[in-house]
Amino acid sequence: MKSTESHPRSPGEEIISESSEATQEIGSDLARKIQVPGIVLLRGDLGTGKTTLTRGIARGLGLSDPTLVNSPSFTLVNIYQGACPIYHVDLYRLKNARDLYSIGLDDFLGKDGVTIVEWSERLIYPLKQAIEIEIKDAGGDRRILLIYFPAPEQKRRVRRGSKTFRKKGQ
Repeated sequence: MKSTESHPRSPGEEIISESSEATQEIGSDLARKIQVPGIVLLRGDLGTGKTTLTRGIARGLGLSDPTLVNSPSFTLVNIYQGACPIYHVDLYRLKNARDLYSIGLDDFLGKDGVTIVEWSERLIYPLKQAIEIEIKDAGGDRRILLIYFPAPEQKRRVRRGSKTFRKKGQ
């Protein structure tokens, strides 16, 4: 998925982390901005801190022991219980669309809790209401996190004759 072209996003926020502890803290702060159900898409080279950031997000979502958060490279999906279910998905080992469907992503993605997807560029369809984070190695323990929030949806309007009506509740 080339998320920069797949849907409109709000301008990105750039944050520099000086350590893995700072990356976890950034994740914890970010958790307060995630609407439940929510989706967080992570991109970055191997070893840039995707799982470290996930650990912080899980802590911010109420997971009492964030040390439980480990890369699900072999299991593909780990589920943690915080204030809501937290689905930690790793797509690194997937080779094709069939593999993607085999993990049952559609069963929970955007429906329940918060889903955090590592190696999200392997998704085959765009997720318009996801927070997207690209992590870049800046040397040593420093990381640059580029965070993009979904563009606010326009209020849906229904045209009837010459008048425009908002849907009830909007």
